[in-house]
Formats: sequence, C-alpha cells, structure tokens
Amino acid sequence: MTNKSVAADLEIKERYLTDRKEGFRLLYQKYSDRILAVCRRYSSDSDEALDCFQEAMLDIDRKFRSYEFQGEGSLKRWMTRVTVNKIIDGLRKKARKEVVDFPGGSDNLVEPTPSYEETESVPLEEMYRMIERLSPVKRAVFNMFCIEGYSHKEIGASLGISEKGSSSLLSKARKELAGMVTEYLKRNK
Repeated sequence: MTNKSVAADLEIKERYLTDRKEGFRLLYQKYSDRILAVCRRYSSDSDEALDCFQEAMLDIDRKFRSYEFQGEGSLKRWMTRVTVNKIIDGLRKKARKEVVDFPGGSDNLVEPTPSYEETESVPLEEMYRMIERLSPVKRAVFNMFCIEGYSHKEIGASLGISEKGSSSLLSKARKELAGMVTEYLKRNK
C-alpha cells in the first residue's frame, strides 16, 4: 500500500463523516471488487455471491461510523472482517447440523493432500469451481482457515462449533477437494 492509498482511506473516512453518500461512493469505488471476491469465495453461485455482497455492503455502510483508522491496510481488513462476519452469521445454523466430532479428536485424522505437482496442473478457475461444490459450511471453514488465516478456535467460536468440529470440517473439505482433484486429473490426462 502506498501513501496515496493511505490518504485515500483517510479521505473516505472524512467524507463519510461529512457526506455519507459521497463517502460510500468513494469506498465502493476502491473496495467493491475486494468485497465481491470475498463473497464469491464463500458462495456456491454468482447470484448467492451478489446477494452476499449487497448484504455485506449494507452492513459496512451501517457500521462505518464505528471504523477507526489504524494505519495502512486497516480499512481493507475491517471491511473484510465485517463481510466474513456477515457470512458467518448465515452459516451458524447450518454448521451445527453438519458437524460431527470424531472420537478422540481430530488428531488421528490423516488429511489427504494432492501433491504440489498434481495441484499445480489444475487450472485456478477449476480449483475455484471445486471449492464452490463443497457444502456451505465446509467451504466457509476451508476459506476461513486456508485463505483468511483464522485458527480453529476462532472458526469454532464464529460458527458456534467446537475447535474439533472446525478441524473435522476442514479435514472433510480437504478430503473432498483431493477427490475432486484426482477425478479432474483422471479426466484430463
């Protein structure tokens, strides 16, 4: 991020305080692509992603006055967090139905992971489609852990499940993805 970008974020905050519509317009211009990308990672189709995006932007607009600038990148991080939290709210109910803790915890699980060479030969767009085919809760846990960098404790607290439940869902998601990669590679040899 550059000084120009930091200045733009500060201007967005100042404009929001004096002219909410203009501040929102500036925020939308700068960050709408980022927020839509986050929504797409958690959605199974483009309509669902657009609905998620609209809800997230409304939530960001409602909560913006509480945002406090904390330096470079803080606005992007704050908006991403608000968006992910909005998505999580919708997933909480689904999560409790899908979680089954393994006896003795998830420490005994062996997570299948395709080799780097195998994964590298799958086009990125195809990987995205594979992730979209996961159930909403598995997709959320996978995204939160592997992309957003949440811990299992944070995921569990967010979704209202145990850490072991989060770990179990991640293991299941990885296993499904490994199977999809294997099938893709068989079809495309």
